[in-house]
Amino acid sequence: MSLLFLCLGNICRSMLARGIATQIIQEQKLPLIVDGAGISSYHEGESAHPPIIALAKRHGIDLTPFRSKPISQELASRFDCIVAMDESNIRSLRELGVLHPNVCKLGDFGLQGVDIPDPYTYTQEKDLEEVYALIDLGVKNLLNSVHA
Repeated sequence: MSLLFLCLGNICRSMLARGIATQIIQEQKLPLIVDGAGISSYHEGESAHPPIIALAKRHGIDLTPFRSKPISQELASRFDCIVAMDESNIRSLRELGVLHPNVCKLGDFGLQGVDIPDPYTYTQEKDLEEVYALIDLGVKNLLNSVHA
């Protein structure tokens, strides 16, 4: 099973989801592959947004090996499921003409369908921690559902 996390720029939410999932996969030795991508190519090749790197580090997760990349049909085709962070990501995916039979939203996994807010402009640690908590719970629920 392989999962591609998707957000706008692939430097905040999808990168954080990938980091959380990678840690769980390694700890539990799950047979899963995860990666991340962004709708936009604006941040292509960049590492995670510095406040997100610091947030992940506080939770024992190292995001520094990851680099942002834009979604493409070729990339999407390599994964069993695309996990978007919000409805806008799903609409944008369709607008880009990227087709995939399994697109879902992270918020659909134990989070009552919420959109994960984009923390790019957040400056308060408590706001970043709230986003972390949503992504962490969603990823745990998602991995439990695909590995059950």
